Amino acid sequence: MALAAPGIARRDRNSLARQSGLGLDVCTAPQRRLRALLALGMFNHGPTSRWPRPVSLADVTRYTVVISPRYNDLVITTRSPYNVTCWLVGRDTFPQIGLPGLRVESCYDEGWRLRHLSTGATMTVTNDRQGRLQGPPDKESNHARLWTTDTPVSDEEFAVLNELPHLSPDTETLLAALTVRLCSHAPDGNWDIGMWFCDLTDRPDRGHAHHRRLSVEGDRCTLHWDSDPHPEDLRAALTDPIVGLADASTYPTHDGCLLHYGRACLTTHPVAFMF
Repeated sequence: MALAAPGIARRDRNSLARQSGLGLDVCTAPQRRLRALLALGMFNHGPTSRWPRPVSLADVTRYTVVISPRYNDLVITTRSPYNVTCWLVGRDTFPQIGLPGLRVESCYDEGWRLRHLSTGATMTVTNDRQGRLQGPPDKESNHARLWTTDTPVSDEEFAVLNELPHLSPDTETLLAALTVRLCSHAPDGNWDIGMWFCDLTDRPDRGHAHHRRLSVEGDRCTLHWDSDPHPEDLRAALTDPIVGLADASTYPTHDGCLLHYGRACLTTHPVAFMF
């Protein structure tokens, strides 16, 4: 509860009208954009990926993490902050990894403060159970020599960002909702997203290839995947009365579901790919 509390929306006159019961989707416009870009990276993986880089961000989801979305920060708590950060941020020896434009702003004993140069939004990756970065920054903690905020966005990174689809505010919100619910689960165990790599409800695994394809055309998004989570779990996470995306409506299809949010829609197809 202490870790989640800072992510709960502020209840004041300036609060957005559309928000989940816990405020998971209430954030600044730069934060919304950052989370949507992360979704495009993490939900494209494998031979049919639409991510315009040879290395996707999907490997971040192999780690056990707790995501605590704050109004102006995205906090990731994990026992492996170093490993997670190395998949998020590029470096001279591996320039095509990570989210284009994401940089190390400061290093600490227990984690990293990251900033996305293109949006100005911040991320925190830490092993502190309260989601904190304490004490003075430690410049010597950047052992992997990850790119820092002193490193400008490269031409290759600009090219990748320009290849990504244009996203309206409603579409950004819908994609960001996928990112912040990567580790969500029902307290009674009825559904569990399981970081998209495992199922924690003692049901049979859906597969082990972990191929994903998230495509966007205008305000229409389509998500294919061939492993966990179970399709009904994803639908539950997005429509749950407490943690779901407020004002979202969903309709079953013959092999998945169709979810509407404002002018945006997401069609899910939990089926094996044809290569």
